Amino acid sequence: MTRWRAVVTDLDGTVVGPADAISPATLNAAAQLRYRGVPLLAATARTRNGVLRLGAFAGHLSVAVCHGGALGWSPAEGDRTLWQRTLPATELHDLVAFARDLPGSGLCAFGVASWDLTPEYLALRGRPPAEPWREVPLAALADQPAFGAALRHRTLSSDQLIERLTEAGFAGRTTLTYSAPHLVEIGPPGVDKATGVARALAWLGVAPAHTVAFGDMPNDLPLFALAGHAVAVGAAHPAVLAAATAHAPGLAEDGFARHLAELGLIDG
Repeated sequence: MTRWRAVVTDLDGTVVGPADAISPATLNAAAQLRYRGVPLLAATARTRNGVLRLGAFAGHLSVAVCHGGALGWSPAEGDRTLWQRTLPATELHDLVAFARDLPGSGLCAFGVASWDLTPEYLALRGRPPAEPWREVPLAALADQPAFGAALRHRTLSSDQLIERLTEAGFAGRTTLTYSAPHLVEIGPPGVDKATGVARALAWLGVAPAHTVAFGDMPNDLPLFALAGHAVAVGAAHPAVLAAATAHAPGLAEDGFARHLAELGLIDG
C-alpha cells in the first residue's frame, strides 16, 4: 500500500501548457486518481474562472487552491467556497501609490467581483486574459476587495521588483512571490500555496507528510516545504530544483503522469 494519500500540483508550466492545453496522459492521470480515491488538488495563482476553463481536468479536482492560497473551493462539491482571504485595503491603496511612482510598471488586482487590469499592465502582459476582466485606471484599482495583486515591469526582473517592494516595506505586510519573469504576485500577509494547501488537506483529512507535490517556479517553494514528496517538473527554476526530492520530465514528456506511475499511484 502506497504511503501517498493526496496529490497537489501547480498548473501552468507543470500540467497545463499554452492556451490551456492539457495532454491526454495528464487528464487520464487525474481521472485515475479520482477513481482510486486519491484527492487531487490544484495550487495555483489562477482565478476560479481560470481553473474552470480547464474543463474535464477541473472536474477531477477535490480542491482548487487559487490566488496563491487566498481562495479555496471544491469543484467536487458544487464549486463550494471553503475559505477566502483578501488584501487589507490599506495595502492595496499603497500598492497603487507604489506603482504610480515606478515608471515602466503595470498593476492588476484580482478583485472578489472582477479581475481589474490597468492599461499599462495589459500592455506588458501582451494579450487580454481568456476570462472575464475589466480595464480600469490605476486610481480605481483599489475600489473593491481583492484576493491579491500582480505587478509587472518592462525591464526589472521579478527579484529586482521584490527588492523594490521590500525596500518600500511591503515584505512584512504582504506575501511576495513570482511565477513568471518581470512579475511579482502580491498576496495577503501570511498566505501562500502552503497555507492554502495545508487548509485543504486538513479539510480532506490528509497529513501533509502523505502528500506528493508538483511544481516548477518559486511560488511553489512553500508547497515543497510542506509536502512529503516534492517533484520539480521539467526546466524548473533552480531554487525549485534544489528544494525538490525528485525531478520529473516536463510537459512535453508528460512528467506528471509518468512520475505518478513510478510512485504506483496510477497505471502507466
